[in-house]
Amino acid sequence: MGKIKTFYFVNHSHTDIGFTDYQDVAYRQHMSFIDRALDMCESTLSYPKEARAKWVCEVTGMTERYLRTSPKSQVDRFLKYHHEGLIDVAGMQYNLTPLLNVEQMHRTLYPVKRMKDEFGINVRVAMNGDVNGASWLFADLLPAIGIEFFTMAVNPLRGGVPKPRPNAFWWEGPAGGKLLAWNGYHYLFGGLAGLGHPELAAKFVPGIAEKLEQDDNYPYDFVYGQATNPIRVDNGPPDTRLYDFIKEWNEAGHTPRMELITVSQLNRILRERYSDQLATMRGDWLDWWCDGVASSAFETGLNRATHEVLHSAEMIGGWLRTLGKKGWDVQRLIDTYESATLYDEHTWGAFSSVEAPDGLFSRSQWNRKSGYAYHASAEAHDILAVSARSLASDYSKQEDEVRFDLGHLPPEIAKPEPQYKELMVINTLPFDRNIIIEEPIRRGGQAPNGMLEMFMPRGLTWGLKPDDIGRKVQGTVQGFGYAFLPLSDVPKGSDLKAGGLTIENEYYRVTVNPESGGLSEWYDKRLNHDFAGKYRGWQPGQFVYEWVDSSRGRDALFDADWSHEYFGSGRKDTPFVQETAHRVEAASPTISNHEASITVTIWARGIRKATCTYVLTSSQRALDIRWMLDKEHITDPEAVFVAFPFRMGTPEFRADINGIPLTPEKEQLNGTVKDWYPIQRWVDVSDGERGVTIVPLDAPLVHLGGITTGKWADHLEPEGPTIMSWALNNHWMVNFKASQGGNIPLRYRLTTHAGSADDADCARFGAESFIPPIVLRDFVRFPDAQKEGKFMEVVGAEKTSVYLKPAENGDGIIVRIQNVTEEPCACTLRFLLASPAAAFTVSPIEENIAELALEDGSVNCRIPGRAIVSIRLTF
Repeated sequence: MGKIKTFYFVNHSHTDIGFTDYQDVAYRQHMSFIDRALDMCESTLSYPKEARAKWVCEVTGMTERYLRTSPKSQVDRFLKYHHEGLIDVAGMQYNLTPLLNVEQMHRTLYPVKRMKDEFGINVRVAMNGDVNGASWLFADLLPAIGIEFFTMAVNPLRGGVPKPRPNAFWWEGPAGGKLLAWNGYHYLFGGLAGLGHPELAAKFVPGIAEKLEQDDNYPYDFVYGQATNPIRVDNGPPDTRLYDFIKEWNEAGHTPRMELITVSQLNRILRERYSDQLATMRGDWLDWWCDGVASSAFETGLNRATHEVLHSAEMIGGWLRTLGKKGWDVQRLIDTYESATLYDEHTWGAFSSVEAPDGLFSRSQWNRKSGYAYHASAEAHDILAVSARSLASDYSKQEDEVRFDLGHLPPEIAKPEPQYKELMVINTLPFDRNIIIEEPIRRGGQAPNGMLEMFMPRGLTWGLKPDDIGRKVQGTVQGFGYAFLPLSDVPKGSDLKAGGLTIENEYYRVTVNPESGGLSEWYDKRLNHDFAGKYRGWQPGQFVYEWVDSSRGRDALFDADWSHEYFGSGRKDTPFVQETAHRVEAASPTISNHEASITVTIWARGIRKATCTYVLTSSQRALDIRWMLDKEHITDPEAVFVAFPFRMGTPEFRADINGIPLTPEKEQLNGTVKDWYPIQRWVDVSDGERGVTIVPLDAPLVHLGGITTGKWADHLEPEGPTIMSWALNNHWMVNFKASQGGNIPLRYRLTTHAGSADDADCARFGAESFIPPIVLRDFVRFPDAQKEGKFMEVVGAEKTSVYLKPAENGDGIIVRIQNVTEEPCACTLRFLLASPAAAFTVSPIEENIAELALEDGSVNCRIPGRAIVSIRLTF
């Protein structure tokens, strides 16, 4: 007998929210799977312990729902077998993608606390599968809430895994957290090993054991794998054949011995027998599968915006909480966050989404999937609107509402002259902002009521004659504060110039190439440098369409082979063809409403047409590039890029990935994706002397150094200082969308800087680009109300990202401070409108840890490099 003594495996259902069935049907199925698992636990109590039924609840999204919706008798059975070690509960909410922002990652862990508080369940393990990675931040967050162990069961189809595999290691987080991790086989492993089928197991198990025995780098005396139902491999019930199979296999004396365990048992085995032998690894477990999010670019961009609307809504909600205002609906926020996460989780649609995109099965699932994004957006906007108007009512009175007019009312009655002379502006970021804002469209209390006027497009005629162009106002609003900015404080605009195909402001001169539609010049007046470069002849801002010149279609991208260890291999000879516009029309530049702009219209393959507007705003060190595609539905493999080549030396890349500023490749686990990168708020390229920061508002995917699709690269080898926005693609053969069409916005905001990237500066530019000041019209300030004010001051905000929310349990507010730099920083929270009664450090899921000293209503804290500190303030 060789060194492999035992074959351990866990039985669970891989959780797809959809794919195999309509999403709501899948939820109901998972409830029945747990019921079935409880029955199996009961019916096998007399079996040898190795063969007794055990079940692992893979994600809390299903487990918490089961506990809340099942009869008490079933919940009691669940808790009984859980405490006996037969039912294991893992701590990730769903199988996640890199679309989640930092706060959203925290919120996916809140079910762990709720299940502990309400049901007495202590979660100590977590697992994800199918997806090819997990945010590096989880290596800090999971240990901080008591989760000791994390397993990954990567599906290597069109992807990759860190080497060696299978293997355990200590995963060190960006802030130094330590998490025991298992890099395991695909969750289909049980079926591939023939478990539950004596003849197949006798054929496959010895070979699996022998391969590991011959691997000198494999130190373990066991094989571990996951087993889902071999018929319903995704969203499947317990495999009830396993219990008799294990019993009979072991009784027959076959080797290795079989044992059904839980993830918690594997955690104990590794800690007790191997913990001192394991290597430590640092870096992001970056997910190959994130490319699929560009198959639905509009909804992906919408959900990115929703994350930031929630940021503003919760910050204002926290402000109101400090003032003693009631009415914050915690459950509504829980549901809204979960809707946003259900769009961002890994199941995009049906298994038939590409082969039968127009079938009912595929369309119904996409309707539900996209609905998560639209629902989260609508809820977030209403929460923000209610909160912002509630805060405004403390300082001002809303004017009389206009009457709904079908053309039958005199203008002076339907639309009286507004009396307000100021716009109320709320800054939901921690630092002062010098801003130029636009007066929102007038709706006068008419529809919509659940969305602030600032988010509505102009020109709407329903019930009200539309305003002309909104007036612009310039002013400064304090961090976490408000200001009433006079409508008379218009931007000077004297720095704007326009002529030929060139526009200028105080900082930049931009010239459009009429043949390409890209920029032939982007001159920085302060740095005395033209940043406009070329890559394959393409210029900054230029549209590039890519298609595959092969009758094999998607098979020309990836050779699927289910007998291969990695289910196939990516092709490196794909005949990609890139095309630019075949017709370009550049309009004359304009200066209007304190912006200088040039609009280009193009016609190209893959689109009916598209427009791009290059904008320089008065006195702002930023260039806005605003594309609007009128996309044709095309089911053959395609992609859309927007090129950003720059004139610089040898490139250095830095990016906000999975919520952490990091250096690509250098701070990644081996085997993770290098061909494309998912950006949270910003990406930067520099040459040590100068650089450019890009904020992709809608499209998160980029290629670094040039087009890298089809390289399937082990290492990042950039061709030059180029960032290619990979805005759209439909390369997947299952799950993701086969095509997308209609109007799709692609907006980018760029700035330049001297030297290498500064994480704090990049983070601030990203935050200011993503999170607009909240502008309210029709509010007349009370005579005794201050023109400006702030409720909280953050000293040290320049190195941090700050998130603020009402506490889940109603006890005060939670302030989450992320140090976005690699060096420790000091931070002071000073409250100006209400004095805190107490302060506590809390875990990422709001569990009190230690009381903090209050000094004159202020709290001091020290934040290690790259760390996140959460603090509860009660009032």
